[in-house]
Amino acid sequence: MKLSDLIGYCGVYCGTCARWCENSALRKLAAALAELVDSHGFHRWMPDVVKEFNYTEFRKALDFFSQKDTWLVCRKGCKGGDGRLDCQIRKCCKNHGLDVCFDCSEFPCDRVKGNTAMIEGAKDYRKLGKEEWLRQQIKKAKKGYEHHTKKYYQVLGA
Repeated sequence: MKLSDLIGYCGVYCGTCARWCENSALRKLAAALAELVDSHGFHRWMPDVVKEFNYTEFRKALDFFSQKDTWLVCRKGCKGGDGRLDCQIRKCCKNHGLDVCFDCSEFPCDRVKGNTAMIEGAKDYRKLGKEEWLRQQIKKAKKGYEHHTKKYYQVLGA
């Protein structure tokens, strides 16, 4: 897969998503939290003491989020077949034969007019050009950037 294939139809670089298979921050954080709560012995006393909290389900969730081999982890990006199949932007781009919504002469259309993040992203994409924009996104991904939260995550010691 080429790195440019990770540019979603909506203009988000899939490599900056916590679900992307090469982005391990979420899995490492979940595993580290599981180790930390286990080391404090919460599994022994919390289920009996704190009735409003289902500790067993909490631990199952941490185990789920720490696994690399789960449906949650995206391996192909939306252009490769992963992602939301019901995404209207994806359908529209495919119908128009576009790689990225930003390349459409009708952008921003009614589908995206209220999406300020997407409109701002389009400005950067158009100003920098696809290759420079992609280079910057790859650099951000390597530094731990996650596009949903717009924050950088680094897991030390995990």
